[in-house]
Parts: sequence; C-alpha cells; structure tokens
Amino acid sequence: MDARGVPENRLLGVDVVRAIAIIGVFVMHFPMTGWLHAGPPAESSGFLRWLNIETSSRAMSLFVLLAGVSIALMTGGSKPHTGRRMTTALLRVAVRAVVLFLISLCIDEFGASVIAYYAVLLLFLIPFTQLRPRTLFALSTVSVPLVTLYPIWVFTSHTDWMTAEVPTGLAVLTHPGQWGDYLFSLVFTGGGFQVVYGIPLVLAGLAIGRLDLRSQAVRLRLMLVGAGVAVGACVVSWVAMYPLGFASTIDETEPPAMPWQALFAMPGERSLYATSAVGITFMVGVALLLLGGFLMPADRPRWQRALWPLAAAGGMAMTWYAGHFVYLKVIGNPHAFSSTHFLAVVAVTLTVSVLWRRWLQRGPLEWLVHKTIVTFVPGRRRTAAA
Repeated sequence: MDARGVPENRLLGVDVVRAIAIIGVFVMHFPMTGWLHAGPPAESSGFLRWLNIETSSRAMSLFVLLAGVSIALMTGGSKPHTGRRMTTALLRVAVRAVVLFLISLCIDEFGASVIAYYAVLLLFLIPFTQLRPRTLFALSTVSVPLVTLYPIWVFTSHTDWMTAEVPTGLAVLTHPGQWGDYLFSLVFTGGGFQVVYGIPLVLAGLAIGRLDLRSQAVRLRLMLVGAGVAVGACVVSWVAMYPLGFASTIDETEPPAMPWQALFAMPGERSLYATSAVGITFMVGVALLLLGGFLMPADRPRWQRALWPLAAAGGMAMTWYAGHFVYLKVIGNPHAFSSTHFLAVVAVTLTVSVLWRRWLQRGPLEWLVHKTIVTFVPGRRRTAAA
C-alpha cells in the first residue's frame, strides 16, 4: 500500500462498483421521503419515489454478480489456478461460504440479511470455476429463462412452499429439527428466490472475472457490450409491456398467480425481481458497463486519488453491510429518512473507510473472514530461497 493507503496491483474499479452497490443498499434501507426532513411516504417527491423503486433489488443484484467476479479473482482470474493451488483456492471458497453464512445469522439479529443466500451461491460456483468465459456466459444466458420460470411455477403450483415457517438468525443453530425446512427455504424460495435468481448473475460474474480485466481493450468491450445489453433489455421490456399488451395481462391476473408475461416486466409493481428475465439481463448489462467504465481510469494516479474514497468503502462492503443494520436497530428502524440523513450516512461511510484503510488493509469483518480462511486452509509456505 502507498502512503495514502491505496493497495498496489488491486483492481480498484471492482471495489468502486462494490461501493456503488453498498450505497444502493443504503438507498433501499434508508428510504428517503424528504430533502431536509423526512415526511409521509405518500408526500415524497417524484424523484425520491423513483429512486427508491429503481434501486430496489438492483443493488443486491450487483452484489451477487460481483460475488462471481470475486471468486474468479480468488481462483486465478484470467489464468485459473491448476493442481494443488486450485484445490487450496476452492477450499478457501468453501470456508468463506461457511463463515459468511454464520455472519449472516448474526446480522439477522438486527435485520434481514441476504448474505446467507450469497454463501450458497459461492458453493454453487465451485464446480464451474474451471470453465472458460464463453461457456460461462452461455450458461448464464441459458439459465435466465429457467430461473425466472421457476418462481412462476412455484406461485402457480406450490404456494405452500412460500408459507413455511422457519427459524431466523442465531435461532437456526438451536433448532436442528428444522434444519431441513430451513435449508429448503434458503435454497429454493427464501428472500424472494434469492438463490435461484442469483444463478445467472454469479455465472456472469465468474465469466467476467475470467477475462483479462487489466486490458484496456477488454474494459472498452465491457462498456460497449454492457450499454447495448442494458438498453436492449429496456427496449424489449417496453415493447412487451405496452405495444404487445403484457402489462394489461399482468394487471388482470389475481395474485398469488403470476402469468408468464411477468418475465418481460422490469422489477417493480408488475413483477417480483426474481421473475423478471429482462431485469436480470438489464443488471448484467449495467454491471458490465460499470465495471468497464470504472476499471478504465482506475490505473491512473489522478483517478486513483479521486476514486479512492469509493474504492476504500467497497473494500469494506461486508463491514458496512452489517454495520448499517446495527445502526438502523440502534435508531429504532424508522420507516422514513431525509436526504440529508442519507447523505450524512454516505459521507461517514466514505470518510471512515479512507481513514481505516490508511492504516489497515482490511475492514473488521473482512479481516475476520480472511483470518478464518487462512487458518483453516493455509497456503503453501514460501521457502527462504523463494
């Protein structure tokens, strides 16, 4: 790390996008209903309502995709590890998943965490780490209609799966008789089908992480392809909803049934994000655009200085994710916030991140996870000659 705490040889652009994701989570959990003072949600400005709606689900989608990128980087990036080195890396991924699951149970004592679903997706990725980017992108594409038709099937034929009562938080550990029900819910329905919905996203993230992200040509292609995919998804959704009349069909369907036309609705009132094929496609495009756009300038010292507050916060995303739940619990979980309050939270996050990373490489939870991983799965020790 240099004198400012900026790590050497780290892809800061990935951390910047991770920071954008955590700020998006803040938007979801600190719903703004006024500029200087919080007011009734029904009286919030059109822009704030739009921001809250459009951020819902998208921030976590970005997090899930970045999980795939992280696993790719942990296992060698564009040059995947082989042999014993890959075995060690995959064991570390498995230990990481277990630690994240336990951390998620602790966070659940303060608020509804999604990290447990994230942990399941890390385990899911292990068999795919040897595949090439094209194969991974193809699998991601093929999985989109499958994972989005699945929730519609559940809503149509197995609504009882959605009503099962399972323990939450640390109570999960003390109710072994319900572990089967809990695991079924976690994998197949929990959190609005979080695990199922995340499959194409983590596969796309793994594919992205297998590209040479240090190449400017690759970064430019990420931007161009991402912009095209995102715009294309929006156009397809609009044509389906209005000229083709899918919106009327969805509106006329009595819940909990969900018509197949919901596959073409962007996340919002007409669709759970887990049932939206165009929503998943849109977020893959946005992720490509953001990663390419922030990786391109992040190698330049001037841009590194400008982007470092975001990159520092992104490198501590897990700490801030857990911390914001604790903060909300302490202040009583209000249902509305002012924009001033939200901006103060973001400012504190960025400032503390810069100060913390000036002296320490990892955030508190990041250090805990890393220390646990290297304790249980130590790497090969270097010899004196090496």
